[in-house]
Amino acid sequence: MRKLSYTGLFVILVLISSVAAGQSSDANYLKFDYIKVQPENVHDYLEYMHNTWKPLYQKQVASGKIDSWNLYRVFAPGGADGKYNFVAVTSASGLNVYQSLSPREILSMNKKSQREIGRMMDRANDLRTVMYTEFWKAINKIDEDEASPHPAKYMMVDYMLVAPGKDYDYQMLEDEVAKPIHQERKEQDRMAGWELFSLITPGGREYGYNFATGNYFEELSDVEFGFTEDVVMNALPGTDLPELFDTIFATRSLVKSEVWELVDRTD
Repeated sequence: MRKLSYTGLFVILVLISSVAAGQSSDANYLKFDYIKVQPENVHDYLEYMHNTWKPLYQKQVASGKIDSWNLYRVFAPGGADGKYNFVAVTSASGLNVYQSLSPREILSMNKKSQREIGRMMDRANDLRTVMYTEFWKAINKIDEDEASPHPAKYMMVDYMLVAPGKDYDYQMLEDEVAKPIHQERKEQDRMAGWELFSLITPGGREYGYNFATGNYFEELSDVEFGFTEDVVMNALPGTDLPELFDTIFATRSLVKSEVWELVDRTD
């Protein structure tokens, strides 16, 4: 049987696709807080977040205001020189939710006095520094019925830079090529989940990236199994592998990859 060229597949998909690939009607909006905790404060910080702040976020989940709150430790790259070593990821159904979701406002909602709020914020500021914040939209995922992000033990985040005018091509590539491959990886028990994120703010070419993928794993060893030949051929029979990778590299640039370990989360 003649091997189907990936270019031919790509062109066919362009012609038959009438909407942006992977756009979901019930998209999640995510807030990534990149946090720096000094080594001597890590134990106290984790204890403080678990005992004091997790119950407050759990109330937000119970009320339906947010979908989830996850706290990750940056597993790799690691070391004391990193700009951040924890990332708090909050997921909600709309961007407006975050207008009233600052730490002080959460404390006010729980009827804390101004004195208590001041004391708790001082303690938080003693233990950690929020380096910066990003807002993302989850536009595609393997399991559409799951809340974002997936509650797996590890999350590998690949930050992508897509050139202006290439957003449509990149999203279609993720939806029609990468997604089936990740589904195959999940069926082989080498992946727990996958999502595609579009950066809302900050933005611009100088920022360095505008898309990201969240690749979820229960076992750290599964991180090394990516687009292997057997996985690609099972998901997309007849694909020309060199042509596939040429197309991927021409569509986006992989800026950086990080592996995060889930250390706390809401139920």
